Amino acid sequence: METEKKDTEKKEKHIWAIAGGKGGIGKSFVTANLGIALCERGKKVVVVDLDLGGANLHTLLGITRPPLSLDDFIRKGMRSIKGILAETGIPNLQLIAGVQDMLTLSNPKPRDKQKIIHHIASLNADHIILDLGTGISPHIFDFFLISDTGIFLITPERTSLENAYQFMRGVFFHRWMTLTTNKKVKKLIETAMDVNNAAGIRTPVDLLAHVENLDKEAKKIFADEANGFKPRLIINQARNRKEAELGFAIRSVCRKYFGIDLGFLGHILYDYNVYSSVQRGRAFFSDYPSSDVAACIRDIAAHVSDGRSLEWSLS
Repeated sequence: METEKKDTEKKEKHIWAIAGGKGGIGKSFVTANLGIALCERGKKVVVVDLDLGGANLHTLLGITRPPLSLDDFIRKGMRSIKGILAETGIPNLQLIAGVQDMLTLSNPKPRDKQKIIHHIASLNADHIILDLGTGISPHIFDFFLISDTGIFLITPERTSLENAYQFMRGVFFHRWMTLTTNKKVKKLIETAMDVNNAAGIRTPVDLLAHVENLDKEAKKIFADEANGFKPRLIINQARNRKEAELGFAIRSVCRKYFGIDLGFLGHILYDYNVYSSVQRGRAFFSDYPSSDVAACIRDIAAHVSDGRSLEWSLS
């Protein structure tokens, strides 16, 4: 009976990773307030600040300085990550604070990274939301790939779209690199990682075509992995209907060039009060629970909670 209970808990837990490849797009804001919105729906939530070296998730939850962080977990050799769980003052919402010192864990050692990954997976919650760091690097890809579902956060500007594209491309290639022992295939993936490579490999679909000539079994493994990769998308800081519906266009592009099913979770409207709440170190939901932004996030929380995504344009 005890085993059955544990298995049930394991099946109900869902790990989400929020990434974008670019700073200043609101990953921490969305992580914090999506967590609050899920708690409003009666879920137990843990938010984890994995922006190693630039942590600020605690600030967006109104916490001036968390008592313990991932730095304590790693450097003090703590046996369980549960020892650094911090209460947020919001019912059912707990925080694992990140590292604020750029020189400590901004580029974690493999054993430290694996320890963090292993212990995050052991947390007891309905939803665990990972706030990932900025940039395109292997350790960020690894944190993204431990999630059950990755969420790409994009703002309606060209640089954000380009960075999200590069991040998505990097995730694919990084994952495929770990799935093969064929040295020629690995070399090809390394070549493909250069966006201006002479082989003309621009997308995962291009790479699959080249891999097939080297190793048909590897190509099959890569294709199966791509079919199982079903990330989600949120448009943040949308100022009008066209920007709000941008997710549908991006989803179509991903199907065409990446061969993946990118689910659109919804949009969050632009509101100057978001900036104000961040500057005051307050949880947005605490000050503006009836705002349009809060309504947008509640809609996204409903899709996250129910495992759905938007299929049609906004009415």
